[in-house]
Amino acid sequence: MLNVTKPCRITGSGMHLPSLVSSEKIEAEHGMPAGWSLKHSGVQTRHWISSETVAKLGSQAGQSALDDAGVELCDIDVLITAGGTSDQHIPSQAALTLGQMRGGDRATCQAFHVDASCLSFISAFRLAADMLQDPEVKRILVVASEVASVGIGPANWETLTLFGDGAAAVVLEESDDPRVGLVKHRHTLYTEGIQAAEIPGGCVAKWVEDYAFEPELHHFQMDGRELLRLTLKHIPKFIEGFFEGTQTTWSDVSWTVPHQASKTGLGVIPKIARVSPERVVNILENTGNCIAASIPMAFHHLAKNEGVEKGDSIFFIGTSAGYSIGGLLYQHG
Repeated sequence: MLNVTKPCRITGSGMHLPSLVSSEKIEAEHGMPAGWSLKHSGVQTRHWISSETVAKLGSQAGQSALDDAGVELCDIDVLITAGGTSDQHIPSQAALTLGQMRGGDRATCQAFHVDASCLSFISAFRLAADMLQDPEVKRILVVASEVASVGIGPANWETLTLFGDGAAAVVLEESDDPRVGLVKHRHTLYTEGIQAAEIPGGCVAKWVEDYAFEPELHHFQMDGRELLRLTLKHIPKFIEGFFEGTQTTWSDVSWTVPHQASKTGLGVIPKIARVSPERVVNILENTGNCIAASIPMAFHHLAKNEGVEKGDSIFFIGTSAGYSIGGLLYQHG
């Protein structure tokens, strides 16, 4: 068994997706060769909103997680929303999501938002594990909800076909079992990749009153080759540092739950980690890259389809804009 540093337990998970959009539809509408998306982005279907909001998706995923855990919103001490997209600048996405939830009008829990783009869920999980060491905090709901479709343009086929919308959530509870919980968390940012993935406009530096809409400013811009180069450059040392002192290695982990960043990125994990591909959760083909929601969506898929057993170790790993690498090792019970 691993050395758990912050006892806690996942007791429920949930997921919610809007309407399905096939790659065939996108390819036909934008004059792309048939099969381009699956071949290059690895995505056959993804889900895009019609009229839903980040809060609406998140509230439904959150409710599903509460139902799975057998608890109600009034049993939650803290709500943490996590993601790189939000419905408004102010108030916090946590407030907007809480307001959409069943019983949200009567809720009195603490609520706040975490934005570390694609690594937001991992960061929120770490914060939740920290807070659950406080005897006054018994149960935390972490909701990762993302709407990527409104920020992607048709000019870049890679981003157009790669990204999807969706939400997933987990209920984390205190645990008195020292063998269950967070083993280690690490998050490192390398500013050399600060412009490799960005939406430059819309905030203070390029405020909407001063900068009219332009695709280069207000659509998501991504240099996939540069992101892959940064990953291959930095991940070996990151992984070496992560597992140092844990008395285990990546290849010994029961399950790897990665960010669904790209077809290429997911393909190199078994080689780097020296693990069987069957032990790496890959849902990219059917959901696309859902930013911060991808990791909890993949975990929910694992829990409901493969089953997570007591004593299983789960390695959440991903990269994000900035450029960052983050990992969290959790032992289930």
